[in-house]
Parts: sequence; structure tokens; C-alpha cells
Amino acid sequence: MKNILRAFIAVEISSEIRKELIRIQSELKKCLKGDISWVEPENIHLTLRFLGQITDAQLEEIKKIVESIAKKIKKFNMDLGVIGAFPDIANPRIIWIGINFGFNQLNEINAELEDKLETINFAVGEKYFHPHLTIARVKSLDKKNTLDEIVQKIHPQQLPATIDKLVIIQSELTPQGAKYTDLFETNLPK
Repeated sequence: MKNILRAFIAVEISSEIRKELIRIQSELKKCLKGDISWVEPENIHLTLRFLGQITDAQLEEIKKIVESIAKKIKKFNMDLGVIGAFPDIANPRIIWIGINFGFNQLNEINAELEDKLETINFAVGEKYFHPHLTIARVKSLDKKNTLDEIVQKIHPQQLPATIDKLVIIQSELTPQGAKYTDLFETNLPK
């Protein structure tokens, strides 16, 4: 029987950005009430491509793809943008922090991943990739218009961080939440 695992490709974020995300979550927690699951700070990452269920054989092919892409991408800086929500700020299901500087590089990496994964008959990913850091999942808000008012007042600090590697991460779903394990990482050249 083939080993099946749930995985995604991501970039790790710096401890400085992680601290800023903790500050933003804290500010939001003071103002937002409802059924909200806050992402644990150590679990926040920027997903470049969700892979879903893959086999060990697929993992080996994906490692080669990620490594080949990493060789072509130079290290770059990324910083935080605005606070937003999917599907939209009026009806949030996911609260996220967008990316300002580094947005184009992240989109280029995603496009390259999509092209290369298609060559190994991997299903096409999201139609439109929007680099972001998920900080909360919302089942319900007590006041629908609250989030829009709050995000006008909270502004992420501009903390440039170097993105210097790509990572394949396993995601195990547990009753306590997702557990993440790095499966593979490759450095970006200088």
C-alpha cells in the first residue's frame, strides 16, 4: 500500500514578522467576537501551493520540481501589506495579512510551480493566487461590520524579511488542529 500524506509548498516567515502577526491577532481578538479560530503563531506560513493528498512517489517528483525552481529564484525580501478576508471583508471566513513587497516574486514562484506540476499530471491549483498569511478562520462574527471598521485602524508594521528557501510541509489534521512537519527544504541562491 502506498503511503499517502497531505502536503503543501510554502515559504517560512521570519521571527520578526511572526511577532508582528501575534500583535495584530491580539488587537483583533480585543475587538472581534464570535466563533473564530486563531491560527497558532508557530503554524503561520505562506502557502505557495496546496498539494492535497500525495504519495511518496509524487513527493519525490515534487521535491525535484521545487529544487529546480529554487535554483532559478534569487533570495528576495517580503513585507506585510493590509489586513483582508476571504471571500470578502463583509462576509469573512478567513482573515489574512497580505503581502506588499515580494508580492510579484511569490506570484512568479506560484506560476512556475503550477507549470511544472502540470508536467507531472498534477491537478491545476487555484485560478488566482493571492499571497497571504492566514491568521484566523471565522465560523461566525457577532457583528458583521466589525471587521471592516477594525482593519481601518490596525496597520501592520513594515518589517522586511528575507525569503531564502522553499519548503514542502506535511499537514496532519488532528482534533487539536493541524500539525506541520517539514518534509523537504531547498535554499534560494544569493
